[in-house]
Amino acid sequence: MEILGLLDTLESIILDSTKIPFTKRVMVDEEKVLGIIDKMRNVIRGGGDIVRTAITRGRGEQEAVMEEVEGERRPQAESKAVEVLEQAYQMAKEIREGADKYADEVLANLEATSSRILRTIKAGRDRLTKTTQAPTSSSSGQAGREK
Repeated sequence: MEILGLLDTLESIILDSTKIPFTKRVMVDEEKVLGIIDKMRNVIRGGGDIVRTAITRGRGEQEAVMEEVEGERRPQAESKAVEVLEQAYQMAKEIREGADKYADEVLANLEATSSRILRTIKAGRDRLTKTTQAPTSSSSGQAGREK
C-alpha cells in the first residue's frame, strides 16, 4: 500500500535528520514532513476509489446475472441481482471502515511523533535561551563588583 511507503519515507526523514547533541532529539525539515503528510492525506482520500470499484463490480455482476437468466424466472434473477448488489455495498462499507480505521491509526501515530518532535524543539530553544541569558547576567554581576 502506498501509505506504508510514505510512512517509511517519513521515518527515514526523521532518522536522517540532524541530531541535537546530548539529547535524543532531531531537527527535521518542516517542508518535507508536511509534504509527506499531504501525500498521506491524498492517499487516504483516494481510498474511495476502491469502494467505487467494488460497487461497480457488484453492479456488473448484477447485470451479468440478469442477462444470464433473461429467459428464465425473472423474480429469482432479480433477487439474486439484489443480493449481489447488497454484498457489494457491504464489502464497500467494510473497506471504507477499514481504511478509515487505518488512516486514524496512522494519523494518531504521526500526531504523537510530531508532538514529541515539537517538545524537543521547544526544549532545545528553552535551553538555548537559558544558556544565552546566563552568561549575560553573570557578567553584569562581575562588572558591578569591579566598580
